[in-house]
Amino acid sequence: MYRYFLALRYLVNRPINLLGLFGVTVGVWALILVPSIFSGFSKEMRAHVRDATSDLIAFRLPWPCSYEDYEKLILSDENVEACTPRIVWYGLLHAFGKTSETLPSRSASNEPGASSPLVTVLGIDARKEMAVTALEKWLGQVKDPALRVDNFNTPLQHQAGDLPTILMSERRFQFANKGKRAKITSARLEGPPRQEILNPMDSSFRIGGAYSTDHTGFDDMHVLVDIDVLREFLAKGKGDVVTEIPIKCKDPARHVETAQRLEALLNENRPSRTAPIHVWTWEERNRILLEAVDHQKSLIKLVIFVIMVVASFLMYATLSMMVTEKTHDIGIITAMGGTRLGVLQIFLACGLTLVVIGTALGVVIGCLSSTYLDPINTWMRDSFGIDLFPARIYKLSGVPSDLEPLWIGQVALMATGLGIAVSGIPAWRASRHNPVEALRCE
Repeated sequence: MYRYFLALRYLVNRPINLLGLFGVTVGVWALILVPSIFSGFSKEMRAHVRDATSDLIAFRLPWPCSYEDYEKLILSDENVEACTPRIVWYGLLHAFGKTSETLPSRSASNEPGASSPLVTVLGIDARKEMAVTALEKWLGQVKDPALRVDNFNTPLQHQAGDLPTILMSERRFQFANKGKRAKITSARLEGPPRQEILNPMDSSFRIGGAYSTDHTGFDDMHVLVDIDVLREFLAKGKGDVVTEIPIKCKDPARHVETAQRLEALLNENRPSRTAPIHVWTWEERNRILLEAVDHQKSLIKLVIFVIMVVASFLMYATLSMMVTEKTHDIGIITAMGGTRLGVLQIFLACGLTLVVIGTALGVVIGCLSSTYLDPINTWMRDSFGIDLFPARIYKLSGVPSDLEPLWIGQVALMATGLGIAVSGIPAWRASRHNPVEALRCE
């Protein structure tokens, strides 16, 4: 019993031991809070990417190819509910009609991607697109009613003789006005093989309204036009050519095996001497983005782990100082019959007490701060103008967080293991003291 009494006495009489306790608490807190933010952000990012992407997408189709032929093959699969044609092209967008009095502020114009003239032009069949992707939802969640399309069922329809309609993301409307003219500058290769020449082209459109997905990367880069306009632009209106085909599954949980079946089927029926056709799931299509977020999460865990290592060395230093200072006490204890095991237990109990209390405090504070991080961020932004996490950049309603019980348990075990390791070394050194040498000055 004397072992635990002495351990408690040594801890209470040496306030410097609080440094070790504080270090462990901060380390555990950081290892819970920051990964929870990244987990929440990763979860939200996956949801946003999923909202802007179909279940599957067939691409690298031979050019030119007929959509009708591939549609029959795709719809023959038992897990395919619908598919839609698309043409993907690239160009420079020039929007007109924004007066100097309503030009965006410097801070608004510096939003990533929204001000870039480089765009990906998606030629779509709006009716079929709504059956495969969330196009109708994109049109409906535009915040400004003045920017919404006139007819949700036919958002790209235009009158004969009028300019074709183009839809831009709501973020791009800081540089344009609904109903005004926009121009896309692009080019295509023309001529016989190995003698092609680059033919620049301009095409004018009328801005018909806005769309808004939850995925800022998609919004910043894409504009929507009717697929027949791009067919006329690229193929002189000949045939129902496409460059990719988004696909919706009946059972999204089986989308991986469905993609494998469709890829094999389409390649069996593709023309000879053409490149292989790929059918990817939405995760494969956005693999680089999703892996980048997960990689950042793993990297930040490694960086924050350094805090725990520093805290462990801090605790080791304080315990080593305690052993040095208590050399005389160790000599008295051993002279009175205390065993080496007993001495080891005294100082090991000191370290374990610091670790257990610090880990418990870190877990509690980490879980509470993760849960209430968004209200804290809102209060700091409103009171002091400090925005810890600018959620609007990522189209988030607040600061995301997602506590993972398995990770919390791993952090607690890791902190305890490190505590035992750094406590054991000074405790072992104390147990090896020779009582004669410890009391030599007496």
